Amino acid sequence: MKKLISFIFPIVMIAFGVIAIVSGAHKLQTKNSYDGSVTAVITGIDREWAGTDSDGFDEYDYHVYIEYEINGKKFENVEYPGYSSSMKKGDTVEILYDSTFPERIAEKNITGNAVLFIIIGVVLILAGIFMGIRIFFKRA
Repeated sequence: MKKLISFIFPIVMIAFGVIAIVSGAHKLQTKNSYDGSVTAVITGIDREWAGTDSDGFDEYDYHVYIEYEINGKKFENVEYPGYSSSMKKGDTVEILYDSTFPERIAEKNITGNAVLFIIIGVVLILAGIFMGIRIFFKRA
């Protein structure tokens, strides 16, 4: 069983690395579809129980809701795509939006997040490759 896990683990790391890189590249590609920016106000933060981790601690998912106005039209109760523990109701956040579909929004730092995903993906792939090579040469 231990040999099977040591064989599968590098493959899983490489797969997650590829997923991270594709996700980051997709974020970079869609960045150009956001052609406006506006300041939005956080109107609510919902906490939803997501389960218990392996140490017995509760885990939660957070949903942040914002409102903003574009060309006189108000958008309310729109879910913000990010969360930070420092956020609170009444805070403002900068968002990007698509002028064709103003409900379609993104965090202002979409480029930084995309690059981070790509870097994490590369690290996972390299680690998976090196682990695979190490396992291969141990068996030889």
